[in-house]
Amino acid sequence: MSYTLKPLEFSDLDFTVETALKIYDNSDPDKYPEFKITNDVDRATRFQKFFKMFLIPSNFNNHNIRKAFGLFKDDECICLVGVRRWGHLPSWSISWLLSPSIGARFIPIFRILVQELCKFHEAAGMNEFYVTYPSTREAAYSKIMLPIRERYFTFIECVVPKNERHPYGLIHELMGGVLHPHEMSFRRYILRRENTEAPSAGGKHVSMAAAESDLNARLEKFQERQDKIEEYKKNKAKEKPENENANNEAT
Repeated sequence: MSYTLKPLEFSDLDFTVETALKIYDNSDPDKYPEFKITNDVDRATRFQKFFKMFLIPSNFNNHNIRKAFGLFKDDECICLVGVRRWGHLPSWSISWLLSPSIGARFIPIFRILVQELCKFHEAAGMNEFYVTYPSTREAAYSKIMLPIRERYFTFIECVVPKNERHPYGLIHELMGGVLHPHEMSFRRYILRRENTEAPSAGGKHVSMAAAESDLNARLEKFQERQDKIEEYKKNKAKEKPENENANNEAT
């Protein structure tokens, strides 16, 4: 089974809108937020204006700040995702995610999606990212993200109540700039650097106790070496007068 993460272009706008409409029409109304960036009543018109922000043509400045991707299984689009990058930080975030798959069927899709997005952005030097998800799904989400946690440090930055905007504009924008119909967790991931990889991922990370034990052993060896140097100096200092006396007697 072949999965491909494809960056979408402005020419994919109609396809993106049509796919999103199908997903919304066949999903629980509370599953996804409404992209209310305009006052248009027609959902298709709202979607067009919203997705345009993630499909800006490459001849525009800062066209890569927002980007839409499609995850394809062979020729079938099984997931759409919007990513936000930051010009002043080497980081990115998942702004929105749409998929017709639900429950257990969604777990492998999401894992592949995030792994591919991480690979894509790590190659560009972006080693930190943010995701949001309903707080009630914390346990399930933690299990889904286990492969990512092997390579990234992670923690919940904050929790945003349903239908509320976070007071910090940055976090609101990181959450897609929309109000969500349920309480949302805002989680941060930071790539583990050299010697901080989890042991199961082949890293050399050690516990604080082990690090302190190793440091104490090194300090003891250092002190032993210093003691030997001091003893050598003292012996040399004693030998010097004895040699001088022997030379005087010989003359």
